Amino acid sequence: MPNSNATTMQRATASRRSYTRAIFRTHAHLADEAAGILVAGGALGCAVAGMKLPHAREDKTVALEAYFDTISATDLSRLRLSLEQAGMLADGIADGSARRIVDPGWSTLWMKRFGPFHVGRRILIVPPWRRQNEPGRTTIVVQPAQAFGTGHHPTTAGALRALETIVAVHAPRSILDAGTGSGILAIAAALIGKRNGDIVAIDIDPTALENARANARLNGVEKSIRFSSVPLVSIHRHFDLIVANILSGTLIELATHLKKLVAPGGRLVLGGFLADEADDVLSHYRSPLRCVSRKTHRGWTTLVMARAPR
Repeated sequence: MPNSNATTMQRATASRRSYTRAIFRTHAHLADEAAGILVAGGALGCAVAGMKLPHAREDKTVALEAYFDTISATDLSRLRLSLEQAGMLADGIADGSARRIVDPGWSTLWMKRFGPFHVGRRILIVPPWRRQNEPGRTTIVVQPAQAFGTGHHPTTAGALRALETIVAVHAPRSILDAGTGSGILAIAAALIGKRNGDIVAIDIDPTALENARANARLNGVEKSIRFSSVPLVSIHRHFDLIVANILSGTLIELATHLKKLVAPGGRLVLGGFLADEADDVLSHYRSPLRCVSRKTHRGWTTLVMARAPR
């Protein structure tokens, strides 16, 4: 008589979808760009094996897993060549051949990787399915989705640390989160500052705004933040605190306008760029602003700029 448990498992496995997984060894700071090439080449999605918490040491290279419905050996070789020619493979090496795998239940498996974790001195980030509180820490509930910003990435963590210090010390009356993503920075400002006031969060991505609004509701601050898809260049008022955690190229492009939005005595937090890009970003913001903080964590830099009071 066959084992009934084994038979059930075999049936469940047979009913689950299968994928082709290919692994590429790439430079950590180029993983997002490499994933973009792979998705453009037909990958359903990509993941860095072994996502790390904010306090962990950053690896110089990572294993980037790409998943395909199917892919031929010719197309896979073409993708490897594209990554190699773009200088994205670590030491020019593409790891291992692709192999077929059965869906391990990704719809729930990813949830195990996102547990409560600390950022800075006062912040505790938790997913909705593992809510908890700790004395002396502000709990922020984040539902991971397509929008960037659970707090795991060093750029988000760096912006959160800068934000918690500024909100505690300077008590800004007006706040702008430029490129809000998941909404985590605007939500943190509302919770840490215990504000019902003037917080504006903008993003041009409708998916990001949908995710940000949902996260605001999870934290009970949906009435404290005004989410909008308005372009940054159409904003002309002043803010006591602006947080812009976006790509270096975008920060440089928007520098002239973004500087004008900082109120006298205000602060501007800049993030989203690698340490070797920081000088270039800083050069576009140093006048009339001055740099009051420059911190690098796991290869990513966060700058805090200040405008002189009147």
